[in-house]
Amino acid sequence: MIVFDPTAVTKLVYEIELMVRNLQTTGWAGEDVERLMRTLDEVSAIEHALHYQLPNLDPLMQERYPGYQYDTSTAWWPNVEQWSYTGLNTMRGALDTVHEQLRIEQRAHEEQVLAALAAKTEAAVGNLDVTQAGNLINLQTVQEVRKLRQMMGALINAQTVAQAQQIHMHMVGERVQHDLMENSVAPIPTVAEGDAIHPVD
Repeated sequence: MIVFDPTAVTKLVYEIELMVRNLQTTGWAGEDVERLMRTLDEVSAIEHALHYQLPNLDPLMQERYPGYQYDTSTAWWPNVEQWSYTGLNTMRGALDTVHEQLRIEQRAHEEQVLAALAAKTEAAVGNLDVTQAGNLINLQTVQEVRKLRQMMGALINAQTVAQAQQIHMHMVGERVQHDLMENSVAPIPTVAEGDAIHPVD
């Protein structure tokens, strides 16, 4: 004998309604991370900066910072100006990346998203609702990791260029000193220090 239980049927209908509602739009307005990533790419790529999005980064780095291979017969000042602009603009790009991500509006939007996720989690009814809330939290976590990766890339980029510039300037100084000594028309008095020979001051 089949027994009709209206309470069980009502509960089943309610669960189905929840499932249909949750299969439709979630109504959650998360961050537009793609827009933010494009903006961050743009602020990293300013003027003479060396940045990790450049397709020809390796040859450009070697061209801008030739180190000991620097040709001392070329004009000095335009090169120094380019080296300075490259280093400073790369640092500026890294600073702009941090500025863009930590703007007051950006933080306020992130707080709104987190509040919306917390509310959705607390108001979750049924397994599907709980699962969707968890998925949205996971999506937000992935987006935060992407932003963190972008900031780490900008930081490593800036540190690498700064270190390259420092090494490069030291090597250019060595090259200039070498060429001056080698091409001098008058003998230069030198003193030996270990394995190196330096001009006498």
